[in-house]
Amino acid sequence: MYRPAGYDDSDEDEFDEFGYISDYIPSSKKTNNWSAAEERTPAEDYDTVLYNAVLDNDLTEVKRVLQVAEHLRSGACLRQGWPAIFYACYEANLAIVQYLVEDVGFDVQRSYNLQTALMIACSSPKPTDLVYPIVLLLLDHGAIIGVLDRYGWSPLMLACKEGHLEVVKEIVGESSLLSVDNDGNTALFHAVKNNRYEIVKVLLRAGSQTNIVNREGYTPKQCAINANYNDIAELLPVEEDYYELPSKYLTYNGYRNFIHGEKEQDPPDYFPELGALLFGMDSEQNIRFFAQANMNLSDLLLATDDRLREIGIKYPIERKRILLGLYDFHRQPWSNNSLWTFTKSEALDCFDVQESLQNMLRQLTVMHGSLLYTKQLTSDFDAKIFADTMQQSQLLRKLDDLRSMVGSVKARMAAIHKLSSPKPVLHIPKQDTKRRSTRKAFKIGTYLLAGSLAIYLKLRK
Repeated sequence: MYRPAGYDDSDEDEFDEFGYISDYIPSSKKTNNWSAAEERTPAEDYDTVLYNAVLDNDLTEVKRVLQVAEHLRSGACLRQGWPAIFYACYEANLAIVQYLVEDVGFDVQRSYNLQTALMIACSSPKPTDLVYPIVLLLLDHGAIIGVLDRYGWSPLMLACKEGHLEVVKEIVGESSLLSVDNDGNTALFHAVKNNRYEIVKVLLRAGSQTNIVNREGYTPKQCAINANYNDIAELLPVEEDYYELPSKYLTYNGYRNFIHGEKEQDPPDYFPELGALLFGMDSEQNIRFFAQANMNLSDLLLATDDRLREIGIKYPIERKRILLGLYDFHRQPWSNNSLWTFTKSEALDCFDVQESLQNMLRQLTVMHGSLLYTKQLTSDFDAKIFADTMQQSQLLRKLDDLRSMVGSVKARMAAIHKLSSPKPVLHIPKQDTKRRSTRKAFKIGTYLLAGSLAIYLKLRK
């Protein structure tokens, strides 16, 4: 409320109708009703109390709150965002983590937004001598090491970033050294970028690859040189050939990325699309080999195992990952939503039309590659086996037709029988036949007995 000149907000006059006639009536003097105030005391905010108790490492208060708040004992997230065990791991409060895991029974394998307690512990900025016992406790209770969060980070990457040497030694044996985050960085990249000399030595002894290129186009050695970490750069082996990823694989910078070449058979290159496809296959670190071989999008869509080995991808698991990604890519059905569309009310210029045509040409290039891939995939099939399979399928189809025909005949006969008589001749049960024979014999016996009795009475007279 704005007050007149000469007054400030500290003046407690309740009159605010200055210069106007009003029906203002001064209120009576306020009275303090302590008993009513006590009754209106709000309920205790267990989320905030538990949050502060974990941050203060107050185990007694944590026990008190969890005994009262039943919903928090099940591992529910606090209003601040994380469950209590995450805050305890991040603050490296061993006693609280041990109580939550062993006494309360928190599930260390449970994830929240793709994060686990082990990830939070490895990302803790606290000293390693406080973090390491918590990691051991979580591992003893079944924490999973080989998981990734939404950004592709693993517990090993987080431990390398924060410099927890003992933690890295503990989990490096069960961690994937080839895993990359969304930026194409392995655990070795994070150790190099954060100047973790001893951790880099551990990773190199464990077999980390040093020739991987991240999405920025750098190797671990190049990252060390750029950051002036000369001691780490000396640890990394000398690269056989210094290679910088060409700019045409990073962005569209030439006309050949949009139109055909000098010959009609030469499709557009679409070099920047290789990085996106390899990223979807978790193989973006191998883009260097494709760039050295000057492979375009069409070459990648038709790549074979021999071709991948020829360009320098020597590990079978990496080649299989790319081949499986290509197989899944070609199996995806084409959709009209892939084309850029516009409404009639939009004002279009020449650039919009060219962009639409370029999009259509790219879709045609992909579909042409899928057709050639399918032809290439079925080129080595056994004709005899294919013929036998076709013959068997045809035989099965004929048997299904015969079953349906027999079923229709049975239904037709049942309908005819219902119209002719209640019990057709074709359906005379055994029980009815036996009953009729017994009845007939009974009649014959009755007639014979009556005749004999009549003859006897007549002769007696």
